[in-house]
Amino acid sequence: MIDVSDISQFLYCPRKIYFMKVLGIRMSKPKMEFGRDVHEEMYAKFKRRKSLKSYDILENVYLESERYHLKGFVDLILKSENEIIPVDIKFTRFDEIYYNWRMQIVAYAVLVEENFGIIVKRALIYNADKKEWREVEIFPEDRKMLKKIVESIEDIVANERIPPKTESKKCNYCEMQKIC
Repeated sequence: MIDVSDISQFLYCPRKIYFMKVLGIRMSKPKMEFGRDVHEEMYAKFKRRKSLKSYDILENVYLESERYHLKGFVDLILKSENEIIPVDIKFTRFDEIYYNWRMQIVAYAVLVEENFGIIVKRALIYNADKKEWREVEIFPEDRKMLKKIVESIEDIVANERIPPKTESKKCNYCEMQKIC
């Protein structure tokens, strides 16, 4: 099974998947470590929010999907009588929802759908820096695209095929830059 975090990594650069999944190279960024450290504090804050009182809040929920060959931990799941909303917490400043984040939250949505037996129509991304919520509508086309992305990742891993190198501004910020 593919980790949901691999979706975002693949869309950032497919070569990262090769380095991580085929060669077993793991590198972490300080931002990722920071995010893990403050999640517990964030959960407590969410539980005290009046705007979320009508929801049961499930935190750091591990889910798997046989249909999509995915697994991962959903930061938060907001559960009410009428709907279930997956929430991803981001600790990076942003003004827009990047495609890799969108597909990552779609992956969380399909995990919730398969495990809770309910169609997810929307998800939320919480910008911890700005303390604001961004709603992401989930469309059938998103699920189809997610399936293709997972298949591409599985192909890289199964065939141990390194994707071609591309030059991008993102390369300057990539933790794999020295070995790429």
